[in-house]
Amino acid sequence: MKILLINYEYPPIGGGAANATFFLAKALRRAGHSPVVVTAAFGNMPAYSTENAVEIYRLPVRRKKAEGSNPLEMISFARIARRESVAIARKHSIEAVIVFFTLPCGPVARRLKRVLNLPYIVSLRGGDVPGLVPNLKFYHRLLCFWRRRILADAKAIVANDQGLARLSEAADPYPVHVVPNGVDCDYFVPLSSPSSPQSKRPFRWLFAGRLHVQKNLALLFSEFAALNKIGSGAGKLMIVGDGPIAKDLHTYAKELGIAGLITWLGWIQRDEVLSAYQSADAILNPSQYEGLPNVVLEAMACSRPVIASDIPGNNTLVLHEQTGLLFQLDDPHSLRKAMARFLLDPALVEKLGSAARIRVQREYSWDRVAQRYLELFQSGN
Repeated sequence: MKILLINYEYPPIGGGAANATFFLAKALRRAGHSPVVVTAAFGNMPAYSTENAVEIYRLPVRRKKAEGSNPLEMISFARIARRESVAIARKHSIEAVIVFFTLPCGPVARRLKRVLNLPYIVSLRGGDVPGLVPNLKFYHRLLCFWRRRILADAKAIVANDQGLARLSEAADPYPVHVVPNGVDCDYFVPLSSPSSPQSKRPFRWLFAGRLHVQKNLALLFSEFAALNKIGSGAGKLMIVGDGPIAKDLHTYAKELGIAGLITWLGWIQRDEVLSAYQSADAILNPSQYEGLPNVVLEAMACSRPVIASDIPGNNTLVLHEQTGLLFQLDDPHSLRKAMARFLLDPALVEKLGSAARIRVQREYSWDRVAQRYLELFQSGN
């Protein structure tokens, strides 16, 4: 099958949804299909390229930052993609479309259905679902009519987590299928001879993601600082990513007296992210809300245990006391307690990390994800 994947973000730009598009395209190709990607350009990226046997069209939208896109840039992508995608679909004899995010990308798929009668699946990613991100409430209300037209015309609607599916069904009267994110366990692997957290060096924590209020890094910093004042210290903290509150976080780290314990890696390439996972002892994901976080899946595939907030998405992946530890957002000191357990019990860190990789190998392969999307296209739903 010749399938067009539409997402305004695709590596090396964007976050979890960009990575999901990348790995789904690879899995479709492995299964013998012909995926084509339409996405946004950034910097000096070529307008057309072939990567991992996947053809990619990058449209000029004057995106300013790799880590995020503002509403005007999103609208720009939707307008250009609506115009260009019809020609791209005709050129490649596209038979079906997978569109990431109801908005801004959904209108592109809807136009392809109207002009070329192509069936499309909407992959909900989080911010496009009413109720998940509090400060988007006004926009969801304003765009409700258009969102529902896009969902109504879809062959199927997919969410990557049961909690996200419930939110969507509560907001809009359309059934949602749950197809979790996958992880490439052949790429995300532990080091062949990892160093043990029992060694003399400081414990190494890692956070990876957009530096946004959603990620709750102010809490992480304050609890890390408090932990550092007791015992033999909290270890070292690596931060991968960039975003709108980066400057504020640098200032806060100085105020807390932990600036010297933090390594800011910024927005780095895929191979560097893999190295960061492999060099860490444990991953921290204290988000206030999530879809199904790719960072958690990738870390688990690298045999790294995760300490995460007990919210939908996180608690789908992290099994408390089995593959990591969960803490309660209404009891922020429980994050500190969970981190202290890892510092004091290296055997627990290794045990949970090993179990984490086994879990994702068994339940979260991209090949299974790709097959589920194909089944939805073939079904009568």
